Amino acid sequence: TVWENEGVRLWTLPQIDAEIAIVSVKSRNHTLGREVIVGMQEAVARAEAGFKGLVLWHEAPFAFGANLKEVAEAIAVGDFELLEQYVAEFQNTSMALKYASVPVIAAVQGMALGGGCEFLMHAAKRVIALESYIGLVEAGVGLIPAGGGCKEFAVRAAQLAAKTAGNDPFEFIQPAFTTIAMATVSKSGAEARELGFAVDTDRIVFNANELLYVALREARGLAEAGYYPRLSPRGIKVAGRTGIANCELMLANMKEGGMISAHDYAVARAAATALCGGDVETGSLVDEQWLLTVERKLFVDLLKNPKTQQRIRHMLETGKPLRN
Repeated sequence: TVWENEGVRLWTLPQIDAEIAIVSVKSRNHTLGREVIVGMQEAVARAEAGFKGLVLWHEAPFAFGANLKEVAEAIAVGDFELLEQYVAEFQNTSMALKYASVPVIAAVQGMALGGGCEFLMHAAKRVIALESYIGLVEAGVGLIPAGGGCKEFAVRAAQLAAKTAGNDPFEFIQPAFTTIAMATVSKSGAEARELGFAVDTDRIVFNANELLYVALREARGLAEAGYYPRLSPRGIKVAGRTGIANCELMLANMKEGGMISAHDYAVARAAATALCGGDVETGSLVDEQWLLTVERKLFVDLLKNPKTQQRIRHMLETGKPLRN
């Protein structure tokens, strides 16, 4: 053990590679509460200072997302300022993983839901056990991804659109919107690629017992190849108001057909707004911080909604989503 707090442990396996640090979450079901968020930032800083790479690994599940109990307690006393700080801190951690000066590899097995999925999306690379169930499931509790998940899809949509003749980011936003609105979870590591949670260059490992070893080797490979973090993109083209309106057309039909409730509609519209870069002109150019601010504000607004509060309480009491 190199360092630890209540939430995470930073350690090494000298018999394999003493120069690559490993960070493991210690909380129950690997939920991402405040101690984990703060610990993860410290782990990244220590890896940058004294190691050549960092692997995020622990036994399955990979992570069950944000600590709903902490969220419910803050809602109960009406401390929405604290909740906004918590979300901002979560976003800072995702960005620390993405822009660390050493390669961060997410070694994933089992369930990686909500914030856990957002963490792996921000890693330099992913090594995923075939038996992995990855998804942004926030809609189930009346929320949207706000740890950088919507932002990351918006950035990727702009980058993919730039390679097409039409240069229209909405073409790539639409599948991401459906995935988030329906809280779709991949049934395997391979399907996680199709849903956009992983990319084609990520490794899928059949035997979960080899996961940590492969991740350590991937980190070493990137370090030896002279890894440096990408620059934060500046002119990110967003789908804006037209994109939001297109998503709303799909939602209106579903609502009329009785497939979704009025609150499902509100949650999905918030997701569309975050993915499309906010209520701005179509084709506007923004940066990552703008996108993070949009998703954070929408997330906190939803937390103030009584229907979302009912969903969170129901999930904590029964472990099942509430359709209200």
